[in-house]
Amino acid sequence: MDELSREYILLLTIISTTIWSALYGVLCYSNPTWSCEWNCRIVTLIHALVVITMSSTFGILYNPWPFTHPGGKSNILEVFTMVVCLGYFMYDFCWCVWFYDSSTAVMLAHHLVSIAGISASLMSGYSGTEIGTCIFLGELSNPMLQLRYFMRQSGIKDGILYELNELTFLMTFIVCRAGIGSYLTFCHVMHPLPHVFFKIGGVALYVVSWIFIVQLLTIVFHKYSCRSSHDVKHAIKKDN
Repeated sequence: MDELSREYILLLTIISTTIWSALYGVLCYSNPTWSCEWNCRIVTLIHALVVITMSSTFGILYNPWPFTHPGGKSNILEVFTMVVCLGYFMYDFCWCVWFYDSSTAVMLAHHLVSIAGISASLMSGYSGTEIGTCIFLGELSNPMLQLRYFMRQSGIKDGILYELNELTFLMTFIVCRAGIGSYLTFCHVMHPLPHVFFKIGGVALYVVSWIFIVQLLTIVFHKYSCRSSHDVKHAIKKDN
């Protein structure tokens, strides 16, 4: 089957959303001592691993090169990848709304842009190649982010393993979003084939990515500047 109807895609999206929601429910039921955020992050980790595998495998073996051939007709593998991802974003958007606080505002904006872009691609049948690439670039650093949270919650935040994971996350996030993401956005916007809606959506997602980058760099700056200040004070106190 080379092409899926919109009705079938809608059905698959509902099934995908239900599966991710049910997985979260099973985790909460089977692990009542764990926090809601812990269980949600397990679902996030599983989703990241699944879509990274799907988008990278399909992208390398079957999809056109996204930097030179964006805006083409989506193939069946790209559609399935987007359906899996859209179902997750629908679930996680509802979770963020239910547990809303000031820290989730940017995440909600990110999810809205992602949901709009993926939905438009699924309904139009085009631009699955660059959407799949965005999924891969956006999710590649996610496993390290979730591992960082699990380590912090487990009291493992001092040591080489934690620092190595944090550094790997930081470098992967910046390279994918500020480096490769910048080039992909430029190629996408300048190419004549993609619809203007996808170009605007790509720029919007790019702006949200830079908000994440600024937030991340601010956290890193405060962390290491405070650590440096603490080390200096400790050295002075020791000398005295």
